[in-house]
Amino acid sequence: MRSDGARVIYNGEVTPLKLLFICFANTCRSPMAEAIARGMAGRWLQVYSAGLRPTGTVAPLARRTVRWLGHSPNGLTSKGLEDVPLREMDFIVSLMGPQGLLELPGDVSAEKIVWMIRDPYGEDEAMYRRTGRALEDRIRRLLDEIGHREPFQM
Repeated sequence: MRSDGARVIYNGEVTPLKLLFICFANTCRSPMAEAIARGMAGRWLQVYSAGLRPTGTVAPLARRTVRWLGHSPNGLTSKGLEDVPLREMDFIVSLMGPQGLLELPGDVSAEKIVWMIRDPYGEDEAMYRRTGRALEDRIRRLLDEIGHREPFQM
């Protein structure tokens, strides 16, 4: 426990924790979550996103929304579970409810977290912004729960 009361999780090494957001297509929600968490966490957390059936494209409105929220969409790509270091993850967040975790291999030992975040695909910019704000709120709470937003201080 840090002096400010926040809990710090130490994974046995002086390496960043790894967090993965998953959704169906890795087109909107999970890339937005990846960019938002990267922007909020700093160096103490490596953030990834992946889709169960990736489209290969991040929606332009998802990128625009990330920028509108004040985060960088640089480096976002649509990818599948096979494209991320799945078995190295410390936390996996399904943005599509519990069914998002059903396709994970049984030997993935990450802590699994379930959220239901509405998919804005095909919706207008206002829905993307609502989704982005919802992600920002949930991610802020998650980061507060698993550590703090700066590099580890021992």
